[in-house]
Amino acid sequence: MNLVSLLYDRAASIPDLPAIIDGRCGSERTFDFRHLEREIHACAARLHAAGVEKGARVLVLVPMRAELYITLAALWHLGVTALFLDPSAGRHHIAQCCQRTRPDGVIGIPKARLLWWFHCPLRRIPKKFVWGRQLRLHAGAAPPPPVAETTDDHPAILTFTSGSTGQPKGAVRTHGILHAQYRALRSAIALEAGEIELATMPVIALVNLAAGITTLIPDADLSRPGFIRPGPVLDQCRRFRPDRCVASPAFLSRLAESSAEAATPLASFRKIYTGGAPVFPRTLRRLESAFPNARLTILYGSTEAEPISHIHWSEVTAADRDAIKSGAGLLVGPVAPETSLQIIDDRWGQPIPAQTEADWRAARLPPGRIGEIVVAGEHVIPGYLDGIGDEENKVRVGDTVWHRTGDAGTLDAEGRLWLLGRCAVRFELEGRPVYPFAIECAAVETFDVPLAACCAPGGRPHLVLPDTHPGPLPADFTCGPHRIASVRRLRIPLDKRHNAKVDYARLQRLL
Repeated sequence: MNLVSLLYDRAASIPDLPAIIDGRCGSERTFDFRHLEREIHACAARLHAAGVEKGARVLVLVPMRAELYITLAALWHLGVTALFLDPSAGRHHIAQCCQRTRPDGVIGIPKARLLWWFHCPLRRIPKKFVWGRQLRLHAGAAPPPPVAETTDDHPAILTFTSGSTGQPKGAVRTHGILHAQYRALRSAIALEAGEIELATMPVIALVNLAAGITTLIPDADLSRPGFIRPGPVLDQCRRFRPDRCVASPAFLSRLAESSAEAATPLASFRKIYTGGAPVFPRTLRRLESAFPNARLTILYGSTEAEPISHIHWSEVTAADRDAIKSGAGLLVGPVAPETSLQIIDDRWGQPIPAQTEADWRAARLPPGRIGEIVVAGEHVIPGYLDGIGDEENKVRVGDTVWHRTGDAGTLDAEGRLWLLGRCAVRFELEGRPVYPFAIECAAVETFDVPLAACCAPGGRPHLVLPDTHPGPLPADFTCGPHRIASVRRLRIPLDKRHNAKVDYARLQRLL
């Protein structure tokens, strides 16, 4: 099926329901589903008239706003693949991605022209479209061609990793995978038509459009969720009274802090989902106060597999919280029914050859054993562009491709998943393997800090607390069987995407 059909079905069944609300706080634009469909048709017609045809690849340089979804849907209408890359990753990254994909066109906002003026690989792209010039809202156009017929394996979206450790990996989401992801998320995040969502993640906004949910796009710089100005977003929340939000813990924490300072709880929210970065009990306790009427849910997943597991905060018991504080890792809940998951011996960094079904079943570790998390399912991306990354990240078992998440974890006796962090940053202490994330979770709860970091440059383990931690530092820190003899204060470097994951490579250099 062609994914754009889901949007057109909504335009036929609920034409007057607001689909997208975006823009500056106080001067937002509202697009109902009928209006959105007209804009998609107009955009598709203009692109088709300019020679953009089925099978093409078009680079999209449009931020999260109505034009992004009009662009995506118009490209899908034509059977075109939307290509996304991270300009902040640098010139070499842009050149690599353009060299491998050879885009037929690029669509951007006026600011995006600076990129293709200064980056030769972008200048070479033959067809260029700018919103506000070649592409305009509310402008008449000839009818679009019929919706392109696409198979389940027809590529819909192609995104790239930063490639910091090698060639960028291209994650190909086909129409079939995105539709399977929509079905999996529909139950994981309890989608109900007619709700209003404060939407911070582009893929979730796509799911909302398919489900008939109004998407309120925050007046904020979503590229740095931990540093947003909360005032305009809180004003939007008071005016539009959203029911739900799926966001990183960094974004929600900013809203919670500002809400607490103003003593004005965000009472309209009934559902809050957070993930994409560690979600500690400390964070959830603060979110409870800011969103008093909301059910808080922790999501675990990845670019290649979303969702993997989820759990409601109300289901995390006192015993679970004590286990987290004792170094058991972070509880992320029962495995999603659409996901097959097993724990295998941690051999991260070593390719795993094709397996028979019997050998794969024999490789499964029992509950309580720590190992590498691997997943499969219709919504799991089975391979990367040109196969780059498949050898180290995929395992073929019969006709099924399993994805190696690179995360360590264990299943408890109830079948719930506990995370212990990245396999790649494991180190040894007194002859035992140590997963730093489990120690970090314990430190966050013990010292009441927003995050902590643990690593062992030169083989000497350090526990690092934020430089804002006011209390005295202990001489050491004991977590389960592990004793860390060095506790320090430091400004902990974080990832750019979520502002919540420890950048271990930079931390090791600082230490």
